[in-house]
Amino acid sequence: MKRTSRPALIAASAAVALSVVLTGCSDKGTSTSGSETTAGANASTTDAPALLSSAAASAKKVTSAHFTVAVGGKVQGLPVSKVDGDLQVKPSTQAQGTAMIQPGNAEGKFTFIDGRMYASLYGDKYADYGDGASIYDVSALFDESKGIPNILSKVTGAKVAGTETIDGQETTKITGTVPATEIATITGSRVDPAKSVPVPTTLWVQSSGDKQLVRIEVKPSTEGTITLTFSKWGEKVSVTKPDVAPEETPSNPGPGESLPR
Repeated sequence: MKRTSRPALIAASAAVALSVVLTGCSDKGTSTSGSETTAGANASTTDAPALLSSAAASAKKVTSAHFTVAVGGKVQGLPVSKVDGDLQVKPSTQAQGTAMIQPGNAEGKFTFIDGRMYASLYGDKYADYGDGASIYDVSALFDESKGIPNILSKVTGAKVAGTETIDGQETTKITGTVPATEIATITGSRVDPAKSVPVPTTLWVQSSGDKQLVRIEVKPSTEGTITLTFSKWGEKVSVTKPDVAPEETPSNPGPGESLPR
């Protein structure tokens, strides 16, 4: 039997805990970061649903991007507090970067290649984490059926809330809600469709050009937020498979299974 690693066990347990947060909490507010302006004359005439539709179409065409994940406040059970990576979407999914692992704020490296996630968590040696869903499912980020393109098409009550410059990009800020079942993909949780609730969501879309999604912030609880930011679309991403010792390969749970304690 393959040895179960501590970080894989933490991540699997966190997915269940975060699922409870997403299915049991929602509120009417949203949280943002960075400088912004309130809705002015130009912003007030922007058609939010149309802009989101354009962003969804652009997200389907993404070949590569730099992405970050930042957790603000308290989000129960999330195994990471920060992710910084480069992602190739087409012709095949590849990614590499770093992640801040909880508890302890230990920074580890990850590589996703050939459909498998390799990570060096709590040490320098890489372990094979299967499809990587127990850590963070980078392969789902721009998946058309469950990732960013899908989420952009599932926003309800979309309203323009102003404009903001993010990393030099002029964006239009849009607020709305997205079902927890759809948000689960980018938060790393599993949600029972029967218990799904609307999750307050704020999106920042390029005001001109390709209308790419620059940032998305979800508020799964009244005390915490999860924010994803994208940039450097189309830049080349080079990923090399790391050396993995057989004894450093943790077992991963199958669908509906939990890791042994």
